[in-house]
Amino acid sequence: MAKISNIIQQNLSNLVGSVSGQVGAAQGFAANLFNKAKNATQTNAAAAKILNKSPLELNDTSATSHMKQNPYEYGQVYYPENVMNLGTGHYIIIDVLETSTIGSDIGQYLRKGASAGLKKLGADGIATNLQKGVKTGRNTKLANGEDRISGTSSGINAGVLGSRHSRVSDTIVLYTPPGIKTTYMVNHEGTETGMLGDIAGVKSFTDLGARAAEIMSKIGAEAGQMITSLIPGAGDLKGALSKVTGRAFNNNVEMVFKGVPMREFTYNFEFVPKNRGELDSSRKIMQLLRFHMHPELGARNDFIVPSQFQLTFMYLDKRNMYIPRISKCVLKNMDLSHGDDSKFTTFPGDELGAAPVYTKMSLMFAETEIMTKKTMAEGY
Repeated sequence: MAKISNIIQQNLSNLVGSVSGQVGAAQGFAANLFNKAKNATQTNAAAAKILNKSPLELNDTSATSHMKQNPYEYGQVYYPENVMNLGTGHYIIIDVLETSTIGSDIGQYLRKGASAGLKKLGADGIATNLQKGVKTGRNTKLANGEDRISGTSSGINAGVLGSRHSRVSDTIVLYTPPGIKTTYMVNHEGTETGMLGDIAGVKSFTDLGARAAEIMSKIGAEAGQMITSLIPGAGDLKGALSKVTGRAFNNNVEMVFKGVPMREFTYNFEFVPKNRGELDSSRKIMQLLRFHMHPELGARNDFIVPSQFQLTFMYLDKRNMYIPRISKCVLKNMDLSHGDDSKFTTFPGDELGAAPVYTKMSLMFAETEIMTKKTMAEGY
């Protein structure tokens, strides 16, 4: 349990500041673990606020008082339970963007039209039942009016057909993970331009005349190389000419831009629930992520592609612009480690089994569009 106690302290440190002392061993259910940890831990003022108050008990004059109430209509799950009211004000929002197909879009359009028509005809009951099947979007506006969901600036989904991932079905709110890293990369490659490089690199007609002999010798050497390659045991003609003349042909290697790879991001989260609510929330978060990262099998035995994700780093009620923005992502990899490296410890059993006291979750996201000067200017 020593390592688990250290992890609890590290999580509190990441969320609200330093935490000193050691956390006692957990013997009871999640609430018992929490009570023992609180009694055995010397916390600073911010940590004490987390341990002793719920999100709705914070003072109205606090920096995060505007976030006391759930800012989302539905489908929100968060960990820890008061993550948006932490002393540091840092957290990450992961919006789940459900996949739509052309068929589902048409179905939604027809359902809306039929519902409106039946309502005008007085068939309110049938219209209401039809309207229940209409999927509505989530409120994703920040306090300053900015939308958390970014538009697509490149690729097929930036065209007239639009994106297949625009409706937010669920929202996950987590503490800001440690070790946030953003890597920028562009691919350049050395490429041989050969005789075309000789021709394109001329600076004047005089220079072209001076290089004519070199170009013709290259043409002759290449032609001879092709002929001698057909003769068994003839060897490398260009290599032999280089040894005889003491000169080697310049292949004119140029550094050529090849493209921009998609950025990838890896984040690690640790779940050490301190009550039943946090235990249920952590379980739901892991279920949501692994459910939406996988495809759905369509009616024609084809795949409906997985959901996408929008990641937003927050400070209080605004986007933290000191951390580079991230475009829409897919979740490529998810690792779950249950229990300490040295010992597997669980809470007492319930109807679902016995929940691990400690779970580590590693997520690897990959963006769905390339970065350009335009996106760099927008803070990505």
